[in-house]
Amino acid sequence: MFKFRGPSTVGDRLVFNAVVNNTFQTCAEVGVRVEAFDCQEWSEGLGRHINSAFLIYNAVNDKEELVTFPKIKPMSKDDFRRYCGAIARKRIRLGRKYVISHKQEIPLSIHWDIRNQVSLSDNNVEAFKKLVAKSGWEITSAVEKIKIYTLEEEDILSIWVEKHVEKPAHLAYHLLSDFTKRPLWDPHYMSCEVIDWVSEDDQIYYITCPIANGDKPKDLVVLVSRRSLKDSNTYTVAVKSVILPSVPPSPQYVRSEITCAGFLIHAIDSRSCTVSYFNQISASILPYFAGNLGGWSKSIEETAGSCIQFIENATDDESISIF
Repeated sequence: MFKFRGPSTVGDRLVFNAVVNNTFQTCAEVGVRVEAFDCQEWSEGLGRHINSAFLIYNAVNDKEELVTFPKIKPMSKDDFRRYCGAIARKRIRLGRKYVISHKQEIPLSIHWDIRNQVSLSDNNVEAFKKLVAKSGWEITSAVEKIKIYTLEEEDILSIWVEKHVEKPAHLAYHLLSDFTKRPLWDPHYMSCEVIDWVSEDDQIYYITCPIANGDKPKDLVVLVSRRSLKDSNTYTVAVKSVILPSVPPSPQYVRSEITCAGFLIHAIDSRSCTVSYFNQISASILPYFAGNLGGWSKSIEETAGSCIQFIENATDDESISIF
């Protein structure tokens, strides 16, 4: 990213000042300021600011493998300004890479087979656990109780939204694992109904979503698998699209897919918890994240705030009545 502010002339002395604004997983942003001096300006120490640039650098080892950069900590007010600016520009680059130039993917939904429903449900949970356990997440936003991270793996982008909630983990778990309540706090869900009660902890839902871009709303058929790990006070709600012959695509909707998504809920103490939402973004649901990736929308933060409010306003009686 370059900004040309003025020309230099023959005989000018050019001074390049560079500083590391921020480091990410395998790259660093360096800000460069270029000043030009003629003889008089040089003697007076007053140069002309003619150019600014933000450069992205990668480092490799002897095997030409990308090296992980150490994190930097801003100290001064100006350091913090440049640090936050680099995060904002990172989001813009993500938007350009994944929103503007993304390619439509092949169908990723699994065919639901009642004969293998146990293994399909368990695989749903295991795939979600693998997504959660991945390393290399980079923070792109931090506002009060909400943090947003992204993870880039070749052409795959995943997002992690972490929320601090002043309610017990078991309450958050029961509320968020009941997807019929999702439209109460998530504006990206218009309706959500159970179409197959597979087991006490596994249900298949039919979901409709509002128009993101284009002229049709979207719909999904998803398997939701919830698990309670009581020994560690941790709960998971895994989500993945499935194909049901009884619910074929409708001409009124664009059938969309969730590759791998869900909630990880961890108790902080008896009265509070962290709720983390993960999503390995597919092309069909990318429009709902486009504004945040590009930096021109706060829809993810707004939805996360709505989720926090929904949980914190709930009572234990409401959670018990769900199942």
